[in-house]
Amino acid sequence: MKNYVISIGRELGSGGKEIAEKLAHKLGIPVYDKKLLEAAAQESGIDASAFEHADEKESTSFFGNILGYIGGSNDSYMASDRLFQIQSEAMRNIAGQCSCITVGRCSEYVLREHNCLISIFITADRNDRIQRIMQKDGLDEQAAIERMQKGDKQRRSYHDYYATTEWGAARTYDLCINSSRLGIDGTVDFIFEYIKRLW
Repeated sequence: MKNYVISIGRELGSGGKEIAEKLAHKLGIPVYDKKLLEAAAQESGIDASAFEHADEKESTSFFGNILGYIGGSNDSYMASDRLFQIQSEAMRNIAGQCSCITVGRCSEYVLREHNCLISIFITADRNDRIQRIMQKDGLDEQAAIERMQKGDKQRRSYHDYYATTEWGAARTYDLCINSSRLGIDGTVDFIFEYIKRLW
């Protein structure tokens, strides 16, 4: 049986990471979020902190303090792009070895040629997102709003810099769903049934 991959993009505060983890448990497959960075570091021999620093940030959004990890390049744009290439290759290797769920990091674009890919985008109502960020990060409402706006801007910039598709646009994904409608567990169940119909 071929490996299948579920790619999950998400707005900050939508519950996308929790949905991915619960769906992975329900399907009995691994989920790659931060673990993808570890895999990329292990495969490349580059310190994991370089990937963490560049994580879901486009080339123009961070500076040259990662350069030492990739052979002393003098070009920070090439450095960040190279890290993205290494991370993408690690993602493709994982998808070729086992069924899994990937979270963010342009995975629906990087794995677009995979034969068994389902791409999903998770959104949620604004107030639900703010409340989730407040609870998770211990922030007041204004700080949570600022974090939400900054996080979405960063993810969009990263995605649209590296991919030819548009972050969050319905045509980019197989399924877009608002987690506020069914709740986290209800959204997991809905996606699970969707996957069963396809496979």
